[in-house]
Amino acid sequence: MNKSMIAIALATGLCLSTAGYAQSTGEQLVDDIITDVIHQTADAARAEVRRKTGIDPLDRGYGDHDDYRPAPSDLNEESVNELGRLDSEYDRKVTKLEEELERNLNKAEQEFRREAGKEDKPGKIEKKREKLDRKVDKAYRKFEEKLRIENERYDRKRDQILAKHSE
Repeated sequence: MNKSMIAIALATGLCLSTAGYAQSTGEQLVDDIITDVIHQTADAARAEVRRKTGIDPLDRGYGDHDDYRPAPSDLNEESVNELGRLDSEYDRKVTKLEEELERNLNKAEQEFRREAGKEDKPGKIEKKREKLDRKVDKAYRKFEEKLRIENERYDRKRDQILAKHSE
């Protein structure tokens, strides 16, 4: 499964269908809050993954710096294969990070629905929203940090493979 498909699956998995619900004002408020908070975070994660999609390991790495040296044109087949394996490994790790983020967002959503469902006053629901905001922000910060670390690891290993070729 490629990164684009993961992003689409993440989007689909986090979309909340309100069809078929006979919703009270409180339930509608809860759904609106979830749509606002969770979807904004999922959109940000998808944008980050989309930004990284399609990078060719022979051209550059995944980090945020622009000082990449492309692989030499005379790169041997072994090194090309190593870069391919490295890229596949990176894809698997990013998929796991996305799945972890999705689990954390779903857990926060379920907890928010459970807690907000007990409340009947918009002010109390708003306090629950603030708690949801904090949990979602924390989950996304963890995702970003782990993705940054994975990008750095990939770039180090890519540089090692290219350095081994130039020796």
